[in-house]
Formats: sequence, structure tokens, C-alpha cells
Amino acid sequence: MKYQLHDSEIDSFILEKDSIILSFPNGFYAEDDNGNEIMPLRHKLVFTIDRTCPDEPLESSVFIRRINRRYNGWKDISFKQFISLFKKGNMVIHDEYDSKLTNWKMIQLNTSTSRSNIELFITDILDIACYE
Repeated sequence: MKYQLHDSEIDSFILEKDSIILSFPNGFYAEDDNGNEIMPLRHKLVFTIDRTCPDEPLESSVFIRRINRRYNGWKDISFKQFISLFKKGNMVIHDEYDSKLTNWKMIQLNTSTSRSNIELFITDILDIACYE
């Protein structure tokens, strides 16, 4: 399955068991294995994470950074700080990148705050699924 997240709004980011769930209030574009558009649009994207050490928290597979106050570099932020940004409004996905060498994904987001640029890295991805 192929999907496109560019310019899609995200309204929540949830950690649940071995999954990271992104919610899209207006949906996002996806194609089936034959290249046909899936309708209606999908509203949930679920990343299943390979947790080799079950005692580690799921958030250890998520790295987040945002543009710093001087707009000349990046600063790591905690998962809790990232989630609190949703209180100010939905985020928009600017772009996404998949690593060709690892099972990582990077998503560039814009928030409803003054320092809006966020980079979100998800590691140890086993599988990705789209749900209505």
C-alpha cells in the first residue's frame, strides 16, 4: 500500500501497546497494492514498532526536535512537550521521508505556534497500516 501525507492535518499522536497512531481529521490519500485510490480517505495511520526490549517505553522509538528560539538550529523536545502542542491546534505535515537503510521515518510538521517547524523521527518500524 502507498500513501501520501503531504499537506495533511494531524490532530493527535497516540502511543498504544506496540503501536504509534496518527489521526487525520480530514483523512489522507492512500492507494491499494494495484495503484487504485482507496475511498473513503483513510483517517488513521498506525506504525507497529519492534520492541526488542519490552521494558523500554514506546516513546523511546520517537525523537522530536523543533527549531530553536534564534531560528538557527534545532532543539530536542520531550514527547510530553510535543503532545502539549496539539492543545494549540492541529499540525500540518509538510513532508515525509523514509530511510532506505533503516526502518526509520521522518515527518516534518508545522504547528500553530510561533516556532512552528518540528521534525519527528519514528524508529524500529515493523509495519505500517492505514485505517478508516
